[in-house]
Amino acid sequence: MNDPSQLSFSEGFWIGLLVLQILALFYWCWTRSVYRLAWFQPPVILSVVFLFYTVVGPLKALQEGGWADRGVNLRDGFLIAWQGASIAFASFLVGYSLLRQKVQPPRRTTSFDPRQALRLGRNLNLIGLLLFTLTSGPRLLVLINPFTARESQVLSAGLDLGPFANYAGLAINLLIPGILLMVSAWIRNRRQLPEIVFWLIIASGLYTSLGFRWRLALLFSGLLMLWFIARGRAPRAVVVIPAMALLLVMAGLIGMTRSYGSGLDLSRVEGFGFWDFFLAGFTESNIFVTSGGVMNLTPTAIPYVGTAPLISTLLFPIPSALMPFKNSAEYLINATATVYGSESLATGSAILNYSEYYLMGGWSVLIGAYVLLGWLYRRLWLWFVWRRHEPIAQILYIDAVVFLYMIVSRGYLPAAVSLFMFTVAPMFYYYRVASKPILGPGLSHSSTTS
Repeated sequence: MNDPSQLSFSEGFWIGLLVLQILALFYWCWTRSVYRLAWFQPPVILSVVFLFYTVVGPLKALQEGGWADRGVNLRDGFLIAWQGASIAFASFLVGYSLLRQKVQPPRRTTSFDPRQALRLGRNLNLIGLLLFTLTSGPRLLVLINPFTARESQVLSAGLDLGPFANYAGLAINLLIPGILLMVSAWIRNRRQLPEIVFWLIIASGLYTSLGFRWRLALLFSGLLMLWFIARGRAPRAVVVIPAMALLLVMAGLIGMTRSYGSGLDLSRVEGFGFWDFFLAGFTESNIFVTSGGVMNLTPTAIPYVGTAPLISTLLFPIPSALMPFKNSAEYLINATATVYGSESLATGSAILNYSEYYLMGGWSVLIGAYVLLGWLYRRLWLWFVWRRHEPIAQILYIDAVVFLYMIVSRGYLPAAVSLFMFTVAPMFYYYRVASKPILGPGLSHSSTTS
């Protein structure tokens, strides 16, 4: 390749194939616009994630010469990364659309009760904040404001929970489904708005101070989906496009000014404007560059890791203090260290999930994993269609489908499963607790849906 800023024929083919699949999916949704839920199906959400990480971001990197990361030229990995993205997306569609599933009509329902949703949301928020406060202690008061969060370094921490401190810290994720539940109730009865605003300020401040943008992405993209689903409306471009642009600006601003756990330092962006923050929002897609680097060296320089991610996932819930030899991330650290030449240079790098699947065993594992992922999300969709008018079912579905962003963007299976347990799984439990058996005929009959 003479000019690395130009696409080769092979690269153009694979990225074109991916874009063609996404456009075909959008056309299918458009032809079914009378069906208002069509645009909220999992493949559409996945396509937005893929467009950001594997299309717009990498093309922007090529235009700006951004194929070198941490001093290492990773341009040669773009081809296989685009090939992986196209094959992964196609595999998801196969699992989602072509594998027929039998689904039972609902045997339980939560009926229509905004007060119940409000109460459950408040409980989740209180539990999450209480557990987080146990470990943060007085630091919580300054962490709420991302512009004063740096003062947390001089304040004493909370209780020493030993090997279980990480679990208490992750409990802050419970505010995501909690706030979604409360907003769902407000959409229907227009009550408790001051309390909802209070929780939004708390969550936004803490998530920004901690520096992990994915929490903000899940929360606000979930709220955007909820605004349409709860009101039975199809998404409108005049709302969605500005909202997504604002999310990119927020991501760019936080990325340029954050220090993990210490909030924002606006002095770093003096002289920058809206457009600078918008473009900086795409730097998150640099994960694509690392992903291509890992895939390009597998299995020649990086051996397949086999079932290591699965074993690490099973051992991940056990605190490291109780099992210091488990080394859950060893397989990923070794892979990225090979790409960057040393473990220290690779620190903080991440890969897309299809790159991790390829690392496990090549194309067969990547395809199988994405077919399975598509099949699982098809089951979720069919479950939701039966219960689409139930507020708690709506939140469960939204919470689970926006989590696709986390699954794809962080190719580290143990962490993805752990975060799922604190972000999405509580809603499955709450649905079971809040729902009641349906009494009536016809429950023994199954229906088949393509």
